[in-house]
Amino acid sequence: MPSGSHAETFLDEERSCPECGSEHLVRDYARGELVCDACGLVVSEGAIDEGPEWSAYSAEDSQRLARTGAPRSIVAGASSLTTIIPISSKDARGNRIPLKEREKFYRMRKLQHHSGHSRPGERSLPETVRALERVASLMGLPRAVKEEAGFICKKALEKGLVRGRSIEGIVAAAVYAACRIHEVPRTLDELQQVTGIRKKVIGKAYGALLRSLTLRVPPSRPTDYVSRFCSQLGLSNAVQAEALRMLKELEKIDSSMSLSPIGTAAAAIYLASLAHGERRPQKAIAKVAGVSEVTLRNRFQFMEDFMQQVVMPRGRAPKPSAPPVAGR
Repeated sequence: MPSGSHAETFLDEERSCPECGSEHLVRDYARGELVCDACGLVVSEGAIDEGPEWSAYSAEDSQRLARTGAPRSIVAGASSLTTIIPISSKDARGNRIPLKEREKFYRMRKLQHHSGHSRPGERSLPETVRALERVASLMGLPRAVKEEAGFICKKALEKGLVRGRSIEGIVAAAVYAACRIHEVPRTLDELQQVTGIRKKVIGKAYGALLRSLTLRVPPSRPTDYVSRFCSQLGLSNAVQAEALRMLKELEKIDSSMSLSPIGTAAAAIYLASLAHGERRPQKAIAKVAGVSEVTLRNRFQFMEDFMQQVVMPRGRAPKPSAPPVAGR
């Protein structure tokens, strides 16, 4: 137990007392004992303390005394510890290394470098990680999404999917899949703008990833885009909540499942902005969502009729004063 710690007792409900059968056991971490609170029987003693043997009273002391680092990740580097033979003319004691020994270390370092790229796909992994870091930084992706995309890229390299395809295209497809897996989807237009790869190329690479890696990517929903689109349009939380409520009502019917989730989200945002008096032009909403104004008007007309049938009897969504036209 770390020095200076006081006796603490915690309730342990995972075991029962062998004497009286009571499940009310108390674990004393200061003494390392497990005691029955009903009859006083010491069920076990001499428990091993799994904590550190040192005490730290500040963040600097904790960092200085800790003997472990951050967990290894695919994006940060190799997924396992590796041996590195540095370039040096002196040994650990500061003595000069003879020329023959330095030549031997040079050959060992060269063999170690080649052995680190002996498995399929490892030679292209550093370049793939650099491309992924750039795309994730430009798009502001969370760490979990970046790690998932890195894992997909590594599996794609091992399968040899880079042959005949560009690394940037595989990275864009992996990011697209990882965003959908973690329910923070990005559109193909956004990936095309960031990576410079055409949507057709990204779509083909994405299909190859699905077929070769058997990824279980859930379909994107309109509700996944509402928060980001409302933030880019500068709409209030009330508009966002209204759009989400409309989409939840719309998800109850089967016909909306076969429609574009991006266009449906854009139409819901437009209808909610009209209902709360925070009107935004159709052109601006279509530009943020990456859809055409025609698609937005068609989806808006469908959602307007649906909300009149389902929600209007409850007095929640007022009808606009005039039908939508281009540029409104």
